[in-house]
Amino acid sequence: DLRLEANTYRQLSLAQANLDYIIKTPENVKKADELMGQEKLLQAHQLIMEIENSRNYLLFELHKVQEKDSQPDDIQLITNYFADYERLVAHLRQLIAVRISRWYDCAISAPEKLVTGLRIIEREEQVDRFWMDKRELTGFSPPDRPRQWKKLCFELLRKSVKDRIEGNQLETREEHKYWLTRHLEMCRQIILRDFRVITKTCLRCFPKQYDIVNRFLDYYHNCLKEHLIEICDPKRRTEGDTLTTAEVYTIVTFVRDYQGAECLGHPELKLDLSQLSPLLEKDMLAAVTDVFINERKQKFSEWIPNIISSEVKDWYALKEVELTSEHYYATTMPRMLINMIIETLDMSKQMSDETCQLILGMILQKINEFHDLYVNEINNYSKRYFADRQSFKENFTKQMVANANNCESIPNFVLIVRKKYDRDDLDDLSRSSQQQLDRYESMGKKFERAAEYCCNKILEEIEMDTVKFLKLLFTRDWFGPTAKQCCGTIIETSRDYWSSELTHLKKPLLAYTFYTWHKRIIAHYLRNLFSRNTSIKFATPTERRTCADQLRRESSQLDKEFQSWDGTSAENATEYHFNILSNIADVLEQTDLDSIVLEIATLAKKYPSLNMDQVTQVLLLRGDLTKQEAKDKADAALANMPRVNQGILFEIMEIVNQIN
Repeated sequence: DLRLEANTYRQLSLAQANLDYIIKTPENVKKADELMGQEKLLQAHQLIMEIENSRNYLLFELHKVQEKDSQPDDIQLITNYFADYERLVAHLRQLIAVRISRWYDCAISAPEKLVTGLRIIEREEQVDRFWMDKRELTGFSPPDRPRQWKKLCFELLRKSVKDRIEGNQLETREEHKYWLTRHLEMCRQIILRDFRVITKTCLRCFPKQYDIVNRFLDYYHNCLKEHLIEICDPKRRTEGDTLTTAEVYTIVTFVRDYQGAECLGHPELKLDLSQLSPLLEKDMLAAVTDVFINERKQKFSEWIPNIISSEVKDWYALKEVELTSEHYYATTMPRMLINMIIETLDMSKQMSDETCQLILGMILQKINEFHDLYVNEINNYSKRYFADRQSFKENFTKQMVANANNCESIPNFVLIVRKKYDRDDLDDLSRSSQQQLDRYESMGKKFERAAEYCCNKILEEIEMDTVKFLKLLFTRDWFGPTAKQCCGTIIETSRDYWSSELTHLKKPLLAYTFYTWHKRIIAHYLRNLFSRNTSIKFATPTERRTCADQLRRESSQLDKEFQSWDGTSAENATEYHFNILSNIADVLEQTDLDSIVLEIATLAKKYPSLNMDQVTQVLLLRGDLTKQEAKDKADAALANMPRVNQGILFEIMEIVNQIN
């Protein structure tokens, strides 16, 4: 009982000494409530600090006189009395937190509210430091110090930034295909808009030591980085939930442009970006890019067979080919392939040069695969047609013309791809650059050969229509009183093709077709002329002269027809070689056997592949020389004239060997 009375006496003694502070507390609490209700936070904070000073003074005095065995009733008495103070502090903290959290709106519409909140935070920081120092000296500190409202301020700012970045995602993948594109574009707009406010208004509102611009830059950068990692990291995604190509493209291009003039690098902002870490680390960016590359590989592996399959169905369905604005036959397939390639390369180039080069290498490989599949289908189509020409006769030539034109267009496209997307310096004659050139040239030649293959199939069709007459060239049925008009029929049949479907063949391919066909016609002449089993043997000079005249006449007729067909001007006229027949006619017609060696020598100079057997056979056709005499004259004519496997005669004899 005595101890209880002593404690009561001591409490009353302290209360009397601090009576003024105690008496003012209820009044100050009421005023502070009113001021906070009127949003006069500075005045309210001043009253709250007076109340706190009263409380802290009492607690400090109590701390000084308190005995080890004293009861906690003294502290509890003060705590109960100042309970409203704790409510005021909590309310003020809440009001300031709202202003800090809404820093953007405050900075625009009421910057003074933001400044007020920050001034109170700075006062609180000073009080925190005072009591931390006091604790070092006396061991006493109020129970709610340090409050660390500055730390709270930074936490609220960072949280608001995080909310601004994540909160604008208004859609999901299920709701919209381009949800991520729209989301990141909104992020870009918000960042740009926010930093305009930060660099102009917030810079004036926040204390200088806050380094608020760089602090916000760090918050935005790291919050965005965390958000992107959450989107990209496969470990955070459910099984089977992988990024789509569009999403990868959006992410990579956003990362690329993030520090550019349309975002943080905007010249108006003047931000120091030198200390920013990568928005996505290299390994994460590589993993995201790999998703795009692998998806494109898979798509091309699916697209190319599907494109060709669709094309082939049209062939057998007898679908009409298209006619371009230049009046060439074509199909939609090259356009589909080209559009697919250009779209993919444009996307990859927007992502990065490295990605573009990886995609380019993959695409070149797929173009080669496309070539092989396409040529294989053309070959199968041709085989089916020639096995039964009535099955789709009306469409075959048109389709082959279209296929040839398709193949001819691809090397030009490949050249465009090289110039636009291949970053290697093609003027550099280094080994790597030369290898790059070789790669494109090799691919171009493959498609050129494929186009020529289609033209050869057209010629095969023409040859089938004229084979009966081609086989008769330089035979008894071709020469003599009962001779058939073989040459005229061949010309008329060829003209039917030139004047119809082949008018829609591209000019370089048409020139190739004309030139190849003229060699094949000559080959049929020479096949019988050089054959040991030829049915022609001349008995008289008149007969030889008549045959020679027919060879010259048909040579001239064929040359005239071909020159008129290809439509080239005189200065650019194609050199056709029907004069081979005229030159051989001169040997056949020669009446002076002593001069015939000179005639053959002249012929051999024109055609360096002309050999002993061929010369001997021509001489034997005359019918006025024995086999030995023919060999001797051939030997004399070709003496000291080395023979080489080149020239137009060699090319034609290669065709003769194929015919045989």
